Amino acid sequence: MDRDMGFKTGRIEALSDGIFAIAMTILILSFETLFQQPVPGIKEKDLMDMMKTYLPDLLHYMESFIILGTFWYLHHRQFHFIKKVDAIAIFINIIALMFIALIPFSSVILGDYGNVRPAAILFECNLLLAGLTFFGHWIYVSHKHRFVNENMDVETVKFYGKRNMLIPVVSLLAGLVSFFQPRMGVSLYFAVPLILILWKRRDEQ
Repeated sequence: MDRDMGFKTGRIEALSDGIFAIAMTILILSFETLFQQPVPGIKEKDLMDMMKTYLPDLLHYMESFIILGTFWYLHHRQFHFIKKVDAIAIFINIIALMFIALIPFSSVILGDYGNVRPAAILFECNLLLAGLTFFGHWIYVSHKHRFVNENMDVETVKFYGKRNMLIPVVSLLAGLVSFFQPRMGVSLYFAVPLILILWKRRDEQ
């Protein structure tokens, strides 16, 4: 394929940013009782008890928001090197965004039934498929420098490929743990941003 052929990435990045923004905003809608009419004359103890019921949802909201932010960061960094794309790359990106848009749904299920194994597995499979699609997208656009800078060295290409596998690897580990302890399994995702920070610092040294 001629490297001069292809579509510019501006509209793809705009669509992707919009999907990420909407998905991150929808997460708060899992707190559906917050949008009901307030209870008049509620007592302090009752309010504290009610707030405790929000704690699992709050933790999963934070976790999902961080994960979506991580996916957005990885997506943004990838497109820093991608100059053009073709129809196949666009389609792979659309599939990735489909799994991203599904995260609020799997997060709500997890928040409501986080101690039940299928809920945790659903969430982890959602992130696994999103991560693998991101990885596949990078492999496709970077193969033989198809749509990335021609002067991009092989080590950099491999580095971003490995980084795209971070969430899929964590998802597999979380899935194994969730067979025994569902809530403990999904909590492994809190390590993702820490790993990325340590990874970045190591490369800077």
